Amino acid sequence: MIKHVIFDFDGTIVESRYLTVELLNELAPKYRLRKIKESEYEHLRSLSIPQRCKAINLPFYKLPMLKMELTQKYRRAAASLETISGIKEVLGKLKAGGMALSIISSNSAENINTFLTHNKINFFDNIISSSGLFGKDKAIKVFLTRHTLNSKDVIYIGDECRDIIACQKNKVRIIAVTWGYDTEELLASCHPDALIHSPLEICKIIH
Repeated sequence: MIKHVIFDFDGTIVESRYLTVELLNELAPKYRLRKIKESEYEHLRSLSIPQRCKAINLPFYKLPMLKMELTQKYRRAAASLETISGIKEVLGKLKAGGMALSIISSNSAENINTFLTHNKINFFDNIISSSGLFGKDKAIKVFLTRHTLNSKDVIYIGDECRDIIACQKNKVRIIAVTWGYDTEELLASCHPDALIHSPLEICKIIH
């Protein structure tokens, strides 16, 4: 029985994809990256993170510093971002049904709280910032231990293959959403437990 629903943040709850591209292009000269053209955005969504890095000439060793600077710049725009259509209503229904809700994201807790406060979203019991771009599996493991949860008690909602892989490492079920950073085809290749196209489908699966 599901007791706790964990959400990713960027691409799952908040529409931040275009901001991310904008910030990457802003930082491109400093990090010697190739700027992303609007016409190639959908193609980049279909690529893995290593492939995306290669496409914009981003060496892996620059990722930690770039992520830190992106997070800082994101902070200024967090309050102006919009929620994914329908997600706020779904969060309300889950909470009203007695479900515990949390966020585990590679974004900073400060950025997430800024967005949630501005949008009057107060449904979450915990907001966890995972360390690094690929630290979500460890964050999930610590979360389960800290809250004395079995992997069967939890389901994760995310929009990227790295979310799926992190959940699989912890034997946590995951619903992959197609409205985020990764394409449906890319998500399907990582074999999530469910693949959905609308926030309303979350309630149908969980209830």
